[in-house]
Amino acid sequence: MKKFFLTTLVAMLCWTAGNAKVNGTEPEDNTPDGVEAVDMGLSVKWANVNMGAKKSTDFGDYYAWGETKTKDYYSWDSYIWSRGNSPMLIKYSVNDRKSQLTLADDAARANWGGKWRMPTEAECEELANPDNCTWEWTTKNGVNGYKVTSKKTGKSIFLPITGFRFYGRTQFRAIYGYYWTSTLYTTNPQNAICLEFNLDEVKVHNGNLSSNRFSGHCIRAVQEK
Repeated sequence: MKKFFLTTLVAMLCWTAGNAKVNGTEPEDNTPDGVEAVDMGLSVKWANVNMGAKKSTDFGDYYAWGETKTKDYYSWDSYIWSRGNSPMLIKYSVNDRKSQLTLADDAARANWGGKWRMPTEAECEELANPDNCTWEWTTKNGVNGYKVTSKKTGKSIFLPITGFRFYGRTQFRAIYGYYWTSTLYTTNPQNAICLEFNLDEVKVHNGNLSSNRFSGHCIRAVQEK
């Protein structure tokens, strides 16, 4: 009887551990080769490349807000959290009052696992704060973007201009950089907060067309310390 109890207990513990990994509470670390977490002296570490990129000057992959897979066409009709070809939202809306992506809907956690996730609005504000980092517009290997250097650690990351995916096309790739945060724009839940920049300014805001949730943005993941 005692042996049976112990065997059952071990089986239950193994099932619990396996189930925890499936549900994302103990995610496997799938950090791609070449990806590093750069300590900028801030509340989180920042990845050295965009998700899906091989090097810092690559744009990488584009994701609709709250989706964990890339696609060819970005519209309300193809958006997982809308009802058909309309901005009628079935999640992260005035009904459920969710204002932050859960880890299950976080592209960074879903694809890279470990401690990786998308940055919050506050974490992007922290990066954009001139008291914390200097933002230098530059060209690296023929790609325009910002070299962001920490005033605390002296380490830097490069954020290329990326444009965004809208329907079947990439818009403003030569002008703007758009990066998702994990934070919903609660005043208008059809939009989410993004880090946006061009030659003249850097801001973290809800945008207009550019921050429409179904549009595809690049993601620069962060890692909790």
